[in-house]
Amino acid sequence: MDLDLLEVLLIDGDGVLWRDDRPIPGLDRFFDTLRLCGIRWALLTNNNTRLVGEYLNKLAGFGVHANADQIFSSSTATADYLMKRYGPGAPVHAVGMRGVIETLQDAGFLVSFGEEMPDYEVVAVAAGMDRDLTYNKAKVATRLILGGAEFVATNTDGTYPTPDGLSPGTGMTIGALRGTTGITPTVIGKPERAIFEAALETMKAEKATTAMIGDRLETDILGAQRMGIPTIGVLTGVTTREQMAESDIQPDVVYESIAELAEVLEQRISPEDHVTPIDL
Repeated sequence: MDLDLLEVLLIDGDGVLWRDDRPIPGLDRFFDTLRLCGIRWALLTNNNTRLVGEYLNKLAGFGVHANADQIFSSSTATADYLMKRYGPGAPVHAVGMRGVIETLQDAGFLVSFGEEMPDYEVVAVAAGMDRDLTYNKAKVATRLILGGAEFVATNTDGTYPTPDGLSPGTGMTIGALRGTTGITPTVIGKPERAIFEAALETMKAEKATTAMIGDRLETDILGAQRMGIPTIGVLTGVTTREQMAESDIQPDVVYESIAELAEVLEQRISPEDHVTPIDL
């Protein structure tokens, strides 16, 4: 891929920009470089545990300014999908944390959640990461899905990277409900199209001058490739260099981290605007 043509960068969060609440070294230099190169960017994350405002605050804590229209999570994409399919005010049952529940509420849906069966019919069960998943929560969701509610998964990532290693991801919740219902969900996040289409439309981005940077081959890279978007892999998250070498899914280019990508992009910057290297 020709980085000189790059105008818009779609960026994964976990494992690319941060691990949990720790920034990947070189994050500030990376965003300074994007600014000086005139490259617009958006965050595309399958992590559905946070609200858009929380992502903005997280980025601000790292010294990165962003707007709400630059944040695309599997929760916001799920809300968009349900809105197009069922319309405002539709009754939806949520399995997940506040990132899922409050995103759906903010979008205007009638949202039930928890261990009590709603006393009205719901059109869909929207499931995401739930660190407090219980038998009774799963029982309610199972009965609603078997009763005819559409089973919608924010994403199916099995794990996500943290400073002390990989931890169970949304796939834990989705796997439990697939096992109890025998039904395959409609998946919204990466590698499916919905989240990419939302970002391209909002950013008014052309595929030929856009790239996706991610650490997970089967979501970030595969999803972008299915869309015809060039891809950049980094090795600071889930996928190791050995795993990448053995996979059938291959990014167009691989860098050790966003710091190395910044070094390459800096060649586009005139000497008087050059970034002084700073590592966090």
